[in-house]
Amino acid sequence: MTTNDSPTARSRLLTAAAEEFADKGIAGSRVDAIAARAGVNKQLLYYYFGSKDGLFRALLQLRLARPKSVPADEDPSTGERMAKAARRHLDDQNDIRLLMWEALDSSSDAEMAEEEERRAFYGELIERIRQAQAEGSIPSDLDPTQILLTRIAQLMFPVAFPQITRLVTGLSVDDPEFAEARATYLRRVYDGTDRDRSRT
Repeated sequence: MTTNDSPTARSRLLTAAAEEFADKGIAGSRVDAIAARAGVNKQLLYYYFGSKDGLFRALLQLRLARPKSVPADEDPSTGERMAKAARRHLDDQNDIRLLMWEALDSSSDAEMAEEEERRAFYGELIERIRQAQAEGSIPSDLDPTQILLTRIAQLMFPVAFPQITRLVTGLSVDDPEFAEARATYLRRVYDGTDRDRSRT
């Protein structure tokens, strides 16, 4: 079976597209380059996705469809969740870069890929914050939407602006020392602890 006939050709295109779009954005990416990265004929890209824009939307759909719930055996504390989410973003930086290119290549009020699903997901997070406010663990006079925006910013900023992160901390976002420092900081801010529970 050739690469072009392989049932994995679609997934190879998505993997290659994640790298290409993260590096160059939607406008700067070329169909030929994506196909070459995937090792398939570019006609397969059109067959599976219709267009480069269709491929980008499919890629976002795939990335956004990843499980977002906290595993049952994961520490439920906000600090630990934030620390682990920060590590995930540092380990796989393409998701944030894709979102940045999406923002750069479209207007703020343009319809986004999987917009309703994404809105529903953020709505669930806002509801969790409201529940925490009702339980007294978060001040009730704070706007839950602003709380969520702040948390998202804390997780995304280092990857979105690695040059500023390096200037401020003296460390690259790819440096394990930075990942450790970031996780420790988030635990202390949200839980008042600095124990690396991810090692236990």
